[in-house]
Amino acid sequence: MRAGIGFVLALLSSPGGACASGGSTLERSAAAVPTAAPCVSTPEEQGMDSSVLQRAFRDIQREGKALHSLVVVRNGCLVVEAYWPPYHREQKHYLNSATKAFLSALVGIAVHEEKLREDDLVSSYFPEYVSADGDPRRKRITVKHLLTMSSGISWPQSARENASDQMGRSSDWVRFILDRPMAAEPGTVTNYSNGDSHLLSAILQKATGITALEFARKRLFEPLQIRDVAWDSDPQGRSIGSAALQMRPVDMAKLGSLYFGYGESGTNRILDREWVERALTGHVKMPARGGAAGYGYYWWLYPERKLFEAWGGAGQRIGVFRDLGLVVVMTADIPDDIPRSPFAARLYDAVRESVKVVSARPRTRRASPGTPRSPRGSPPAGRG
Repeated sequence: MRAGIGFVLALLSSPGGACASGGSTLERSAAAVPTAAPCVSTPEEQGMDSSVLQRAFRDIQREGKALHSLVVVRNGCLVVEAYWPPYHREQKHYLNSATKAFLSALVGIAVHEEKLREDDLVSSYFPEYVSADGDPRRKRITVKHLLTMSSGISWPQSARENASDQMGRSSDWVRFILDRPMAAEPGTVTNYSNGDSHLLSAILQKATGITALEFARKRLFEPLQIRDVAWDSDPQGRSIGSAALQMRPVDMAKLGSLYFGYGESGTNRILDREWVERALTGHVKMPARGGAAGYGYYWWLYPERKLFEAWGGAGQRIGVFRDLGLVVVMTADIPDDIPRSPFAARLYDAVRESVKVVSARPRTRRASPGTPRSPRGSPPAGRG
């Protein structure tokens, strides 16, 4: 059995044996991993203690949380890949709001290609919607305001009034967003808003001439060898910027790896280093249940934990611990999950604690010849 994956998968079962504990099946699963990392390894080979991880997974099972998958990368090598039935490695999963981190990367690429600027005015892309409004503050909203969720557009998300649900029932989502009343001067108040991120996707489409999904396929997914994706769209065919991207958990890890590497994947530069640094800078404090958090360009920032994370509702996470070379990806169905989730904190702590204080020089196991590989030297994936 491959300890690096099997020690977790042995606790689980999966239709068709994809996640069974048998050695040969796990060996085949491991050989297919290089699209998520340049190597497959055991925890011990990467300076981690698998017994700590085993205890954590037993605790997860006892807790009864609806975890669907867990992927851990250290030193650029996949050391854990686990699925809870009926989920399996080839199954795409909704990222929910973790989609926003991918959208942020696409905006960074468009900025580099001079198709878009952070100080562009929303009104320059949708004058037909903005000009009809009498509030002059609306005409001062910029792309950067959308990236930091500080547009000033009223966007309540409560049981009493949920603007996201109302948007989903409308016939034109962009018109719905820009018809919302202004609650503050742009840049002065931070408010978590799915409207801001969907409006940004619509602007990206106007700037590039293609949908966010099409742009992602060419500029982000292809160089990262992410091939099996889907992205739902609004009634006008615009990729939903706030959520609705689907991909495999092992592919989610590649975005964290890209940000861990400051925009480089192997020898390929996909994002400008300056963009990554800006995206991971705490521009605002995002109010959230459990306590406010630093917020970059759609990345949640926890400097006290040396962590940045892409977070999506119900437990979709891409977490990066830069100091330990760790990337942790999780998919789940935990309805009460919040950014500062105690459950996620325990899971992250267990992975951190598994890293030995003194680790041997990492050894790697390369994939079998002929299997597809991600670019050489891709760093671990991240959270934000």
